[in-house]
Parts: sequence; structure tokens; C-alpha cells
Amino acid sequence: MARDPKYDILFEPIRIGPKTMWNRFWQTTHCAGPGSERPGTQAYFRAMKAEGGWSAVFTEFCSVHPESDEYPYTSARLWDEGDVINLRLMCDMLHEHNALAGVQLWYGGMHSLCFESREVPRSASCLPSNLFPSRCAYSTEMDEDDIKAAINMYVEAAKRAEQAGFDILEVSGGDSTLPVQFLDHRYNHRTDRYGGSFENRARFYVELMTALMKEFGDRLAVTTRFEVDTLLGPDGIEAEEEGIRFVELLHREGVCHAWSVKIGDYEEWGEDAGPSRWRKTGWMLPFVRQVKSVVGPDIPVVTNGRYTSPDDMVAIIQKGIGDIIGAARPSIADPFLPRKIMEGRIEDIRECIGCNICVSRFNHFGQLNCTQNATSMEEYRRGWHPEKFDKTENPCSVLVVGGGPAGMECARVLGERGYDVHLREAEAELGGHWRWVCKLPRLQEWARVITYREIQLGKLKNVEVHLGVGPMSADDVLSYGADKVVIATGSFWRTDGLGAETHHPVPGA
Repeated sequence: MARDPKYDILFEPIRIGPKTMWNRFWQTTHCAGPGSERPGTQAYFRAMKAEGGWSAVFTEFCSVHPESDEYPYTSARLWDEGDVINLRLMCDMLHEHNALAGVQLWYGGMHSLCFESREVPRSASCLPSNLFPSRCAYSTEMDEDDIKAAINMYVEAAKRAEQAGFDILEVSGGDSTLPVQFLDHRYNHRTDRYGGSFENRARFYVELMTALMKEFGDRLAVTTRFEVDTLLGPDGIEAEEEGIRFVELLHREGVCHAWSVKIGDYEEWGEDAGPSRWRKTGWMLPFVRQVKSVVGPDIPVVTNGRYTSPDDMVAIIQKGIGDIIGAARPSIADPFLPRKIMEGRIEDIRECIGCNICVSRFNHFGQLNCTQNATSMEEYRRGWHPEKFDKTENPCSVLVVGGGPAGMECARVLGERGYDVHLREAEAELGGHWRWVCKLPRLQEWARVITYREIQLGKLKNVEVHLGVGPMSADDVLSYGADKVVIATGSFWRTDGLGAETHHPVPGA
């Protein structure tokens, strides 16, 4: 199908300093788990998004020096030549799909655990981490020589980024990283020219951006992702006070090619990546609008907000609120979201439901996964692709018993592979227990798990869906006549109180 002309604006090129994106889709920096230590997983995961039409694709947060060792959490790293080699594969694969490769330069300061490197991180002040109060994380206060050394850490890491093939440098000015530890008065207790007044507290951030722009600005895009409001009121950075004031200050210096806007801080980063139960699409727009009003038409602003509707995206650009559609979770749920809009296949978009299992898995030190997209993070290890399926060499009939999310996905994939599939559901509707879950307060978006698969199953002529057939017994299944059978009847909660604590039922439960 042809693209609807009303979406053409999403596919207009846009310049970011010396670089040009071929469309307006920007895969925002997001954690995933591969880091630099799993170069194949990292490269294939990110490249899938480039294949799907994301014009700029970023790593997760990327440590610039062993003093910013986040272990046991997995960041990307640009510590040495080995990291250059490992991340070069990602850059090469992104370039094959005409995407720009972005890296977020990160120094965690007081929040860096350094459990692997055993370094002592530096920060604006000597303070314990309020993010990890039980893990003895702390920093030593920088003197001016330390400040110069820290800025040089970023520059040296950026040199390695350029060697790896990255096109966009993004300074993390969010998640309570070092630039914010200088800017935010709750972290900065200094009395010298890097502390006290707003201008003094902003000095480190400005000097850092200036150094990067001077060294790389003619070759690479130099950008920042800035937490314009930490949502802590007067105890932190407020957009109406010092947040927008800093945007004005840095903009006057002319050392930022693009702004990516975020809110919240490291301790409460769920405010930025809010689940759909509490944060609906576009909840950050008022903050994005403020930043755009400062930097004007010549400096692109990236807006994030879990956008999956192209109509919402177009409205943001046409109203002058932002210039680039940033996304993390929607790019995980459907790496091919931009291409589906471009090809006029809006109904095929696999929309993010905002359940945040991706966030949860990373917080448990694991590799990311996704409720909507089971292929995520398996692109390299298993060779899985969200849109392409190997056709079976031995087509046969398959009975799938149970039309919940698992049964629907199983029938869809088997159908795509060329099997003759019968999906039988006892109830009158597909979805299984998920239909009940979606009726819980503020979980309506979770119904996308069902509706996406209903649409896709309806397009497969080799898949029959039988509803309201009642429970099937073992004899029913065996006598059905299918060559193969998949049992997808789900599971049930125990009702006797058994849990992880005792592994025994709880009396009276």
C-alpha cells in the first residue's frame, strides 16, 4: 500500500549539525543488557531497528571511563580499543541500513558502584549515593584538575566512539549523571567557581559541551539528553526555574546540535519511562514545548512519550512542539514501526503496551525482553526476525488448543511459516485470561496484545480460528486429526497461599 500523504512530514530529512537523518524517527538511548561485551547481540538488536526504518539508533548508556563502572548493571563502554572493536560491528550494521549510529556518553559520578573496576568515582561534592544508599556508593569531590581530567575522559571516549563509527555523540545530562551533579543544588555543595550560583553550577556542563563541540562538531553531531525537570519541586531542578534557564544558557553558547528532552531523575526514572497504567502517551509534551520555544527552528528537539500513532507524531511536528520522534519502548515492541507507516500498513504496527517488562528485566540484571515482541534480543543468538519467517520444508496441519496470547502468537507464527493451522478457543472471544487483565483499572492499552494478533490472524488464509468450542478433552484433541498439536491452555494462580517464602500452603489463605 502507498503511504498516506498526511504522514509525509515524518519522512522528511532533518539535519543535526554535520549529519542528516533521512526521516524523523530516533531510537532513543535505552538499556537492553548486551553492553560492549556481547557485540553480536548488541549489533543485531540495534540493526533490526535500522532495517525497520529508525534513522538514528543509539546504544544504551555508555560509560566513558572505569571510574563510571556500573557493574552489576550492564552499560556499553568506551574504555579501550576492545570496546571500539566490539561496538564497531553495531555501527557498521546500522550504516548498512542508512541509519546514523548514536552513543550516549555517561559518567555516573556518585552513583557509579565500581564493583568491577574498584575505582573511586569523582563528583561535584563528596556525597553518598542516594540511589544506592545500602551499597556504600559514594564519590570524592573534584578539584579543578579533576574537572579538567573528567572532561578529558569524555573527549577521549568520544575519540574512541568516532573510531568505532558513531555519528552522534549524546551527553547524558539526565539520570543524575555528572553534569547534573554539578548543575543540581542538591548535589552541588561547592563554594568555588563551580558551585553556588546557577552560572557556576552550570559551568561544568557548558565546558564539557564546548570541549566536545570544539573537537568533533565539524564531523559528528554533538547533542545532549537533558532532564529539564527532576519533578522534585524546589529540592531539585524545576523546568520553570533552572531547567529552562539552563537550556537558554547552553543555547546561547551554540554548543549543542540537538536536544533530547526527558524528565525525572535516576532514582525515579519511571517518571521518564512511565508505565501505561500511570503515564499516557505524550505526558512530557509541556516540557518539550518549553525547550523548543527556547532553541527555535534551527536546533532540532527530540520528543519522547511512547508514541505509536502516526497521527500523534505528525501533530507534534506540525504544531512546532518538537522535530524528531524519539522512542525506546515502541522501537522494541515494533522495530519496523517507521517502515510500516512508510508503506501504509498502519494496522500492522505492533504497539507498545507500556507494561515495562523491558525495564523490569534490566533492573534484574538481565537481557531485555518484550511482551509484544518475542524476537527482541534473540536476533543474533537465534536468528529471529520480527517480520520474516522461514517457510517450513514439511508443511502439515497443526492444532493449537487455547486462544490466549501464547496460543494466538503460536498460531500466527506457524501460519506465517506455512503450516495449516486450526486455533481453537473454548470461550467466545480470543485473549484468554488477558481479556480480564485488560479490564483492570488503567490497563486498557494492554488489550493491544490481543487486537494486534487478531488482525494478523485474520490476514492468514491458512489459519482457521474456532471460537466458543468449549474445553477439549485429551480424546477430543487426539481424535481431531491434526498432524501436530500445541497445548496453549495457560496456567492458573494457586489459591492456597503457597509462595517463595515457605513453599507450603498458608493455612486460611
